[in-house]
Parts: sequence; structure tokens; C-alpha cells
Amino acid sequence: MDGTPYFQRATKTHAGCQIDYLIQTKFGTLYICEIKVSKEPIGVSVIKEMEQKIRRLKKPKSCSVRPVLIYVGDVTDELLESDFFAHTIDFGKMLI
Repeated sequence: MDGTPYFQRATKTHAGCQIDYLIQTKFGTLYICEIKVSKEPIGVSVIKEMEQKIRRLKKPKSCSVRPVLIYVGDVTDELLESDFFAHTIDFGKMLI
């Protein structure tokens, strides 16, 4: 398993994107992690951002993609109820 920030440069054939933290497992799973720190509650707009990054990311066809939100602050009930993210991790609770 390997995890790092990931930058994909734009070319003539595909768009560029920046992934805050990308984890690829030996089992063919990509965990695409978005990291948000906000005083305001994080809402469903983050879903559109993630969908765009997932679309732009050049990945092997055999990989499954699992979006993950790592956050400090609050998230809206609407975001949690959307069930878009495979995992939501409240990093602030880990610091206590």
C-alpha cells in the first residue's frame, strides 16, 4: 500500500487534477482522499469536486475507486446522508 499527494499534469489527451492524498492497494483499490479544514460546515459541494477529480484521474480500468473525506470542523447532515464517501474521517477527534 502506498499513499501520497498526487498531481496529474494536463496533456492533450487528459485533463489535469490534484488529489490531496491517494492510496493504491495491491488489491487494485484507489482511495481518493479529499482533505478539508473549515470553520463553516462542509456541505455537499465537496461531492461535485470529488466527482470531477475522479473523472479526470487517469486510472487503470481494473481499479476500483473509493472516495474518502478527511476533515477538521463539521460536516452537514445532508453530506453524511448522501452516502457518497466510502469513509468520512473526523481528523479533529483524532487530535483530542
